[in-house]
Amino acid sequence: MNMKFAAIAALGTLSLAAVAPQAAAADNGFYLGAGLTQTEIDIEDATGDGNGFKVIVGFRPLNWLAVEANYIDLGGDEEDGVSIDANATTISALAIAEFGVIDVFAKVGMANWNVDFDVEDVGGFDEDGWEPTYGVGVGAHFGSLGVRAEYEMFNTELLDEFDTDVSTLSLSFTYTFL
Repeated sequence: MNMKFAAIAALGTLSLAAVAPQAAAADNGFYLGAGLTQTEIDIEDATGDGNGFKVIVGFRPLNWLAVEANYIDLGGDEEDGVSIDANATTISALAIAEFGVIDVFAKVGMANWNVDFDVEDVGGFDEDGWEPTYGVGVGAHFGSLGVRAEYEMFNTELLDEFDTDVSTLSLSFTYTFL
């Protein structure tokens, strides 16, 4: 994972909290969000990374609990006639601890991942599956608006033989419908 991206995401979230000390914690309710992602995919001894995006749909019925679904573009790459494109849809429960306008959370759920491989002049294949996913994050909320940084990961086996770790770092903005 790119440590510079992680440091910028964390610093940005904490900076927003510092400039709005009078803001109140976000109310519970339905929320939408979007963000930028950086994903690292480790397949056995090979590592690749890519930038993408995520879309968030969630509901926070209690101060300490939320349920959300995410679509995550895990990025893609093309080199020497070989292309790969990956994405995941996740559904997770979030356990949240509030500290004023700051939320710290842990999430656990399931990821439905999809990988498309294509080799020029040969063809390709599409593989997908369901795997457990988990992550942690920190966010700041100012009324309906929020910003958060999070780290998520899951593990799978591509082609039933290649152990694959997928980890994503994201910086997202959310809007809660109060």
